[in-house]
Amino acid sequence: MNAPARFLDLNQLAVDVIEGGTPVRRGYVACSLGTNITFSTKILESFSSTNWQAVVYDALVVAASVEFCDRSLARSALNWGRRFEVRIAVHEPERWSSRPVMRSLVDALNLLTGDDWHFEFHARRTPADTPAQNRMEFPSDADAVIAYSEGMDSRAVAGLEGKRLGSRLVRVRVGTKRPDMPKKERARLPFTAVPYEVRLDGNNAETTARSRGFKFALVAAIGAYLIDAPTVIVPESGQGALAPAILPVGQGYADHRNNPVFTALMEKFVKALLGHGVRYRYPRLWMTKGETLREYIDNCGPESSSWASTRSCWQQSRQASVAGTRRQCGVCAACMLRRLSVHAAGEAEANETYVWESLNAPTFEVGANADFQHVTAALSEYALAGVLHFEHFASFRDTPQHELLKRRAQNELARSLGEPAEVVSKSLDRLLQQHATEWRAFTNGLDENSFVRRWIDTAP
Repeated sequence: MNAPARFLDLNQLAVDVIEGGTPVRRGYVACSLGTNITFSTKILESFSSTNWQAVVYDALVVAASVEFCDRSLARSALNWGRRFEVRIAVHEPERWSSRPVMRSLVDALNLLTGDDWHFEFHARRTPADTPAQNRMEFPSDADAVIAYSEGMDSRAVAGLEGKRLGSRLVRVRVGTKRPDMPKKERARLPFTAVPYEVRLDGNNAETTARSRGFKFALVAAIGAYLIDAPTVIVPESGQGALAPAILPVGQGYADHRNNPVFTALMEKFVKALLGHGVRYRYPRLWMTKGETLREYIDNCGPESSSWASTRSCWQQSRQASVAGTRRQCGVCAACMLRRLSVHAAGEAEANETYVWESLNAPTFEVGANADFQHVTAALSEYALAGVLHFEHFASFRDTPQHELLKRRAQNELARSLGEPAEVVSKSLDRLLQQHATEWRAFTNGLDENSFVRRWIDTAP
């Protein structure tokens, strides 16, 4: 059993990440390697090469530990930020405890999650098992890796960049499931999935999942390090990368998961930890998701039809299933951006793609499939926040009260990207104008009495 909690404040948590059978420090919640954090031997081997190092395993443990903490402690309704004290058993505590590593790790996580992170690293009692060597075909001439998921941007940008780079582009899958491909082919490929899973002793207490950005960025950087690639390609298009940080959905804490301001801090952390000078590159940063989809369809031939099978929705099955079949909800911010982008690209999707089959319905409730049984006030509020987020972003370019936010965003992006402020300003202005054009065309195409149009018309 865990000892009494170290902190009485409900916004604080102390976690001890321990090897199996090791006693937990008094006052800490146990996160046990082998129980709460489990590694897949086969998938871990896809990260194995002749230069395998224990620091790679430890980095994955740290990412898993951050996820465990993030999911274990619910955020207060009155105070977004939480405080975490995390003890982690690693192979090289001196490396992890060094000032450059510790400072850059904390800086990246504090910005990303809006929390207050504190780490203590100590030596493992026994080394972790070393994965099998030389089983994967690691490329020797890679120019870049791409963080690859089942999302639309991921599929499209992998296709576009793959056409340009060919075999010099390596996909690093940032999900836990292995790709749908023949077993024989999969056995030869590196980085087939994230090699660990995190299990809590109970249900998830917190679902905002900001720590996902750290996991995805770090796993991609590890892939780049192992094959000596200089670049990690971030596939997110402009609205998804920038809007959540500039104008947070629902006025929550700014979301930097796919933002250059965050990945610039990750570059410092990766350099301090691994000595590898990786750069995160955003080839679609100044384009909308709709423009990315259209370019993919126009340039990547028959494979581009696979865009329709991608998934954008982050809702769990309970919030996005009809008659036992999982769909995408269709009304969260991610789904709304997807629907906007498909419209902007001149494409269409089947009604059955979404739980909310109609955005033309007069009320939110009526828009959902009649068999859907989980329409809630919380889901309605979340959908409203998403609609207003894109509405406000569409007016952001020309609204005087947003001038300070716009100027701050430009300066932060210029520093993070290493580009002149005037270049960034021009690019951002172009993105904002294009988003506004697409959003107006999308919403003007809805019935005047649709719940979406009513939300927009009555917004403050």
